[in-house]
Parts: sequence; C-alpha cells; structure tokens
Amino acid sequence: MEESSKIAQYFWTLVEQLPSLLTMIGCIVFALTRWKRYPKVSLMIVAGLGFLLLHVLAFLIIFDVVPPLFTKPENSQNLESVRRTVALVLGFLYYTGLAVAFALLLGAVFVQRKSAGSHEPQPG
Repeated sequence: MEESSKIAQYFWTLVEQLPSLLTMIGCIVFALTRWKRYPKVSLMIVAGLGFLLLHVLAFLIIFDVVPPLFTKPENSQNLESVRRTVALVLGFLYYTGLAVAFALLLGAVFVQRKSAGSHEPQPG
C-alpha cells in the first residue's frame, strides 16, 4: 500500500509542476524547429531545458529517497545534525544543478551574436 501512495505522491507533485514542465517541453520543441537557422543557440537551449527537465524529475525522487537513508532511528544521538547535513548537501546539489541549467540558457542568449559594429550599413 505504501508503494502506491508514493506513486500517487509523485504523480500529484508532477501535476503541480505541469505548467512549468509543459512550457519547457514547448520551448524545446520550438528550439528544435529553429535548429537549422541557429544550431548553436538551439543546442544550448535544448541542453539547458533538457537538463532542467531531468533535474526536476531526479530531485523529485532524490528528496524523497535520500534523507531516510541517512536519518535512521538507530542514529538517534546525532539525528538532528545528520538531518541538517543531509539537507545542506541536497540543497547545495539542487541549486548547483539549477545554476548549470540557467548558465546554459543564459549562454544561449549571447551565443552567435553579431558585434555592435556589424549593424552599420556597409559602404558600397
């Protein structure tokens, strides 16, 4: 019974994030349609958003599975310290993953840009 309740919990968590997930998937599809015209930009966008999608799905499970592995009742002497350490490490990994994904997306904004002087008309 507990297994089905975990699956239901994962399902409802994904339903909560559905607008964001659908937006990311839509943006990936849009980037893929622009692949021939802007290959570097599209690659970075697909990589960043793909990593972000994997990040969401992975940490959905990681935040549920990992803390109980380290916070077992037999370690009751320093249980609170272990909980804080696990939360700190997981938080660090979570936000590092977000930083990587957003760095890829920010890089896509600036890749294949023309220099400021290239907008001037060429003498003819």
